[in-house]
Amino acid sequence: MAAEAPLPTTVQPAAAIATVGSVARALVGAGHLGELAEQALAAMCQALGLRVAALYLPEADDVPILRRFAVAGADVDAIALLDELRFEQEAWRLASAGGRALVFHEPATWLVANPFDPPASAWLVLPLDAGDEVLGVVAAAQRHPLALEETSATVLAILGDLLGAGIAAARLRQRIAHTEVERERLRLAADIHDGLAQDLALAKREIALLDADPGPEQAGESRARLREAVGAAHRIVRARLEDLSTRVPIGGLHDAVLAACDRARERGLPVELRAAARIEPAEPEIAAVVLRVLGEALANVERHAQAGHVLVTLDGGQGALALTVEDDGRGLGTLERSGPGDGHFGLALMRERAASVGGRLAIGPGAAGGTRVRLEVPRA
Repeated sequence: MAAEAPLPTTVQPAAAIATVGSVARALVGAGHLGELAEQALAAMCQALGLRVAALYLPEADDVPILRRFAVAGADVDAIALLDELRFEQEAWRLASAGGRALVFHEPATWLVANPFDPPASAWLVLPLDAGDEVLGVVAAAQRHPLALEETSATVLAILGDLLGAGIAAARLRQRIAHTEVERERLRLAADIHDGLAQDLALAKREIALLDADPGPEQAGESRARLREAVGAAHRIVRARLEDLSTRVPIGGLHDAVLAACDRARERGLPVELRAAARIEPAEPEIAAVVLRVLGEALANVERHAQAGHVLVTLDGGQGALALTVEDDGRGLGTLERSGPGDGHFGLALMRERAASVGGRLAIGPGAAGGTRVRLEVPRA
């Protein structure tokens, strides 16, 4: 019996444009990559008349072993798919060289085992890559042998490029999120190293001294130092909990800075706020940096400065947003070159936060002999 001739798969130009547009809109949405990929695969199946399509993503960058990530299609409940696809290195290089779909009319192939159960007699593999990097693979099945004419092949290639772009964007978001997590871990390490650990170490030393049953005078002095250390540790923990729960209120950055200064005053810090009459709304990432730097600066004053007055200035003019925190305390010495290795984790983190939004942080002596911290962030 003669083999069944492949049926041409044709996509009308208007339908092709609509499909590409719907996939593009799906992949720039705010949802999870899995949901966006399912929408893209469903549009692909509808445009090309595919039974089922599955997206496989690599487990590692250097080995073409891919695991099933998303599935869509009219027959998604009737066709089982392999959980994993394994490619030989040379086979993958040959398959992905052109960036075009490979169409098969047999249950198995030299490239990869047939991923469908029951095995599909008409199926295709669409490699998704960026240069030498494997981004993923789309495997799709059809009821009859199919032959992609030029328009259909072009549409499929464009959809593959869109899927690849969506995967690359998701990876970038993942790396950004990981960077933010690492930055917060470093900030918490700064709090523990610069403040909490020192206070607790002092408290432990004073408890050991009291256990040795010192004289009345020495015991009284030790208890005073113990109360001071425990109180300082408590203030650090409370300030950090407030810092982590801070959100920019409806009133904008001005109200958020005012609230932060009010909380510092409630803890006993003598803070005065001078803010411009009008502060233009700030982008969320800029507002977050300003509030983080303000919180870190006030915490440093509270821990180290022994200040009688702290002046916070907020100005939003001349195309830039400026925050200044100046105290009349004992000063922090020459800090322009200090960083994590010098024991000043908090100062290094403030500089990192400023740089993350294109800003600049300057730390130096204040006019009254204490310390002056100034943050300048350019406005869009």
